[in-house]
Amino acid sequence: MPTVTIMPSGKTQEVPEGSTLLAAIQAAGFPMECKCNTGKFDSCHIFLLEGKKGLAKMTKEENERLENMIGVATKSRFACLATLGTEDAKIELLGALSG
Repeated sequence: MPTVTIMPSGKTQEVPEGSTLLAAIQAAGFPMECKCNTGKFDSCHIFLLEGKKGLAKMTKEENERLENMIGVATKSRFACLATLGTEDAKIELLGALSG
């Protein structure tokens, strides 16, 4: 099972292959809610620090949403859409969840 390291806390969480980063974040005890279905696309915006090759490729929908946001970077992903493969990942929480 891949392990997700959540920064800045450094907390780690193992999750089954095919899980979203959102599922890993919530399983680690962080109260992240996804509000993408209501148009609030920044609610689960995270930075992927390591493990890009271990995640499913970004969908066209995710890419278009990110293009319309302020504060995105090449390491930006939506936790609700980023699906883990077999490799570990390291992410950074943004906003209120960043500590």
